[in-house]
Amino acid sequence: MSPPRSLLIFALAGALTTPGLVLAQAADPAKAPPREAARGDAPAPGTLRQPPSARKKNRVFLKDIAGLWAAADWFAAVEAERAPHAAARKARPLVINIQQEGRQWPILRTDFSRAVIEQIIEIEPTDRNDAWRLVTAKNDRGAVSSSEATYIQFTGSRAASGRFETITFREPSFARRQPRAFVRLDDGLEARINRAVIAGRYRDEQGREWSFSEVGELSGPEGKVGYEISLAASGAGCEFFETADDKAPGGKRRTGYAWKSGRLSLFATTGSKPSQLRCEARPFAVLAPAADTSAS
Repeated sequence: MSPPRSLLIFALAGALTTPGLVLAQAADPAKAPPREAARGDAPAPGTLRQPPSARKKNRVFLKDIAGLWAAADWFAAVEAERAPHAAARKARPLVINIQQEGRQWPILRTDFSRAVIEQIIEIEPTDRNDAWRLVTAKNDRGAVSSSEATYIQFTGSRAASGRFETITFREPSFARRQPRAFVRLDDGLEARINRAVIAGRYRDEQGREWSFSEVGELSGPEGKVGYEISLAASGAGCEFFETADDKAPGGKRRTGYAWKSGRLSLFATTGSKPSQLRCEARPFAVLAPAADTSAS
């Protein structure tokens, strides 16, 4: 059984999920923090030293790269297409979240179909002054051998504070270690997707008002309800968003949508699963942005 989407939104938006998400590694329960190596200590053979104290001007701390990151080419396609499924056919989705939890720093990487969660052990310098690599492992309890570690090289541009404003990761699980640029999503995944795709105020052909907020609330002729835009649904025949509906299969109503000539068309759908979803041929409502209707 797939975990609920709210789990993905929680982990990704800082506060991790999309239908069908499979966690490759669940977060471990509370662990004792690893002992930091004392000055002059030699690491055990085949193991990684825990983060030493700063000793280089270009040292990178985890707080400098912490946050929610989205693949720049994918997110640009979402903004251009205003359709996440179509965008995913142009550029593979990939979101990375780095967030402190107590004494640990988990890193989540997901393409909305599968996710990998590991613990960051340290940030290592490379032979370049503008490049570093993350050392991660499924378990950061005690010594970690190099064979158990995953290495993720990165580079990017930094503010005067040291905080990375842009970053390029060579991610191993979803990007085959090819360099891929990422952009920060400081206000969260859900709000940025809603804003790029559908958020706004509208009127339909009958003059009725509709509103999709950035925080995921739909206000329309039937009242107010929360909505979630589908980011990945292999096999689905159209873009759609979900709203709570006790009478619908699984307690969710799926409404299709499409942009055409600056208008947002809404469609009834068929199919009990996202992968089987199909939109009706004719929309049940065509919405014009409120700015257009007020100007006419």
